[in-house]
Amino acid sequence: MPLEPQSDWQRGPLVRYLRWVLIGMLVLMTVYPVGRYIWREYRWRWIIVHHTGSDNGNLDWIIREHQAKGWKDAAYHFVVNNGSRDTVAGQIEISQRWQDRENAGSTQRSYVNEFGIAIVMIGNLQNHPPPLLQREALLSLLVRLASKYDIPPERIRGHNELQNTKCPGKHLDMQQVRREVAAKLASMEK
Repeated sequence: MPLEPQSDWQRGPLVRYLRWVLIGMLVLMTVYPVGRYIWREYRWRWIIVHHTGSDNGNLDWIIREHQAKGWKDAAYHFVVNNGSRDTVAGQIEISQRWQDRENAGSTQRSYVNEFGIAIVMIGNLQNHPPPLLQREALLSLLVRLASKYDIPPERIRGHNELQNTKCPGKHLDMQQVRREVAAKLASMEK
């Protein structure tokens, strides 16, 4: 008498269970990395601009300051330097927070921290305007991020536009920054 292949129902509940576990694991192994990548890369809806309030600093300095407050890392994704502490004006430093695509910790608005890219300008822009190279680097970074993540210029905000603070300072006109970013984005579309 020839042997017929057994159906799942004839193999027993453990075999059926293990088969579905294996199928589920294969699905998760293919879908999860893709879903995680999409979440990490395309969740961004805001860009928030800050200043440090100090004319002397860099990413390492910010990390130390924030760790002294009990935080794991710098609260910002990008640092635009003014030329202090062995940096060049306009030099952009990328934090581990951005490399890991972690939420920002730069505002008291949780939705902005979760969906916002945080950029900090080294300097006290309440007292003086940023150096030209630093301002140009900021604009260039804003244009690149807005273009890549499809963030409209009206979603580029100064910290003070979200909560009661003087950050990023009176010498960084965010309306003008948005106009310049919009113009550069429009010229890229031509």
